Amino acid sequence: MEIEAAQRDLGRAYVGGAPGVLASGVVWLVAGLVLASRGVNSAFLALFFGGMLIQPAAMAISRLGFRAGPVTRGNPLERLALETTVLLFAGILIAWVLLRLAPPAAIPAFAVVMGGRYFAFATLYGDRRYWALGGVIMLVGAACLLRPLMLNVALGVGVVELVFAVVLWLRRMPARRAEAAATE
Repeated sequence: MEIEAAQRDLGRAYVGGAPGVLASGVVWLVAGLVLASRGVNSAFLALFFGGMLIQPAAMAISRLGFRAGPVTRGNPLERLALETTVLLFAGILIAWVLLRLAPPAAIPAFAVVMGGRYFAFATLYGDRRYWALGGVIMLVGAACLLRPLMLNVALGVGVVELVFAVVLWLRRMPARRAEAAATE
């Protein structure tokens, strides 16, 4: 399978990644509300457990909400998506250690790692907007590492992701119309 065909296939199956970004944005917003009301340890737990729901929620939105079919068997980019998940585990470990050493740095550090993961999504979906998404999230996280408490980093990341989810979905709409027309 050629890379462009693999990217189109992932884009079709995962609606350009918009449902995953949306689900992640909701988790970060919840963590932001928890951070504001219950503190950094509880916000970390919200991110940890909420993060486990992102992929299943994204799949449900893609399949039920957009009626997207599964990825074609043997798509070589599907493995890259799984491999980048290792970065999230590294980010969780870093954040967990920082919870004990420098609590205000835990969530921003995880945001930087999570933003960095989005750079690979530009290859997965053939969409450079993921560079912008990852870069903005990394900047928000880095700014909050440099100036703790300047803003609620989790709310900031959640808002950024929700905005980009809409942008990614709007970009994907013409392709979805073409796919629907081809199957009729």
